[in-house]
Amino acid sequence: MKDDLSSICRVFREEDRFLIACHENPEGDAIGSELALALALRRMGKTATVLNADPIPENLMFLPGAGTVVFHEDGSKYNVAVVVDCGSPERTGRVEPELRKPPLMVNIDHHRTNGGMGGLALVDPEAAATGVLIHRVLTAMGWEIDRDVAENIYVAVLTDTGSFHYGNSSPEAFQVAGEMIRRGVDPWAVAEQVYETQSASRLRLLGRVLSSLEVVLGGRVAVITTLRADLADFGSAKDALEGFINYPRSIQGAEVAVSFREEDGGLFRVSFRSKGRVDVSVVALRFGGGGHRNAAGCTVPGALPEVKRKVFDALGAALS
Repeated sequence: MKDDLSSICRVFREEDRFLIACHENPEGDAIGSELALALALRRMGKTATVLNADPIPENLMFLPGAGTVVFHEDGSKYNVAVVVDCGSPERTGRVEPELRKPPLMVNIDHHRTNGGMGGLALVDPEAAATGVLIHRVLTAMGWEIDRDVAENIYVAVLTDTGSFHYGNSSPEAFQVAGEMIRRGVDPWAVAEQVYETQSASRLRLLGRVLSSLEVVLGGRVAVITTLRADLADFGSAKDALEGFINYPRSIQGAEVAVSFREEDGGLFRVSFRSKGRVDVSVVALRFGGGGHRNAAGCTVPGALPEVKRKVFDALGAALS
């Protein structure tokens, strides 16, 4: 753990212009964390711009501040870059050069594979979500969390604990979620938006992806694959795939779920979910990726059969 909490609070009090970003293909924790921080800084009278490489998934567009996210910005106009929920600068994707322009970078994250990038860092792998760390920062600053910020923090914690299904569902995670509810968050309304609002085309895409299901390595690994043609056939963007990996993860006897998603340029994005015994962050790290013990990812070049062979070899070693 790297804990520059007091110094980060001082920077947030003293500086005026902040450029905030997260990793590529953002999900609930990344988006909730960056939006919560941006809203809080703006209400302190600061300029805070959220710059992302990829759009916000449709099911998260209801979050307060989601409509203010930009995808192109000149980083030289800012005093501080803040990178949240991201293990390395490279994972911010095409916006990384702009994040290098401000004179100071602040890193707030809970990935075990985070190397402590930036001039100041708050990195705690024991935190259930980066949203928990944003809560720590705002609490340490004595800032009164309002409902809009609370909703973003709640979604960050809710999604990264798998609706409090996962082993990272710590007492602190429940405490933060409970506080956000006391500040006005409606758990049912949030759950309906996050989990129960989707298009018919997304459900049809799910059927296509599940038809690719494989169970390998003696039934201990369950696999789904999405090709670019699959997304094109249903007019879907890659954010529509969020949560699909939980279906193979639920298979009885499977210890690890893997999702292969075809990218441009002969690359495959590989996502891992573990039920606890296998540390998939170690597997992802072998391919230049990272993440948590139970959730990790990497990008692997090559044709699909060769990519699968490499990944299955690495998983076989981890399982043994």
